[in-house]
Amino acid sequence: MNEAKQEIIATRTGCLGGSDARLIQSIADAGKIPQSAMKRLAVCKGLAEQPQFTNPAIEFGNYVESMVFESLHSQDERWQSNPCLVSAKYSRPNCKVIDHVDFFLQDDEKKVLVLGECKGTHSTYEQTYDEYKWQLLHHYLLGCEKAKELCDYKVKVMLCHYLTDGIDLTQPFEFDPSRLTVKTLRNMEKLSKSYHLAEAMDIIDNFLETFTEYYEKDEIDANLLPVNVQSQFSEVAQFLKEIKEREVKIDAFKAKLYDFLSERGIKKVACDDFSFTVVAPTQQVSVDYKNLFTQEIEAKRPRVARQLKEKYKKTTNKKGYVIIKTNDNNK
Repeated sequence: MNEAKQEIIATRTGCLGGSDARLIQSIADAGKIPQSAMKRLAVCKGLAEQPQFTNPAIEFGNYVESMVFESLHSQDERWQSNPCLVSAKYSRPNCKVIDHVDFFLQDDEKKVLVLGECKGTHSTYEQTYDEYKWQLLHHYLLGCEKAKELCDYKVKVMLCHYLTDGIDLTQPFEFDPSRLTVKTLRNMEKLSKSYHLAEAMDIIDNFLETFTEYYEKDEIDANLLPVNVQSQFSEVAQFLKEIKEREVKIDAFKAKLYDFLSERGIKKVACDDFSFTVVAPTQQVSVDYKNLFTQEIEAKRPRVARQLKEKYKKTTNKKGYVIIKTNDNNK
């Protein structure tokens, strides 16, 4: 891990930055601290440790960021990688507001500050912009504060999007310029009015003043997970919803097909790609051993029942697993 990334991790305590922008906005919208923000604020206050982990997707994202920076720096040596902007306007006694922007350029000749964010995602450029909108607005507000210190420089924010769809991350990383889209964002001044950073920081500062204890739970809000992990969860959840919808359609089709074939006395339809076979209704007779034991032994001879349970008890080891339930937002 390079020094810039280590510095970013270190500032998770005592500071909130661009990666927290969505959480900050959720606090402003709610007018209070939601449960989903507790863990992050506990880390900020030093009451909990920030989990550190990596995976191929994160490593590839860092690789893409380094490649884009090398390209920018080769064209203009004034480009900086991951500088830390500290806000005097939005910082509060109990929490600083900072911004580790991926790419930063101070052009004193044109009086322009350029702040760049690099994202490697499976999503389109437009979808990625929507997903990281609050972080981009965070860049803009802190860029404007810096610009004011420099006597009213202009501020530009650019999004560098690298499409990772179809890339095998188990193979050696290779940079493909055709997958990269770089755009300077428009209407940032107007859009920034929807990001209520100051209001949220007042709420956060008051909360942190008396926030002295935090107990980790075994259940966490998915909004606290890294954005790339949330995206993978959402993608899987969408797959499961599609599977359920298709299963309903398949069951309806099979019911109609059964009626159609049965009415015509057709037992099987087959070709190279598929076959449909009609299975007539049947009855299966078996012994209900559970009810037999309950009614004939346990009810009449409870002591014998206990002895039998002890004698014939069976222990089975089962692997752990994950239960995934999708929420129907239409209900």
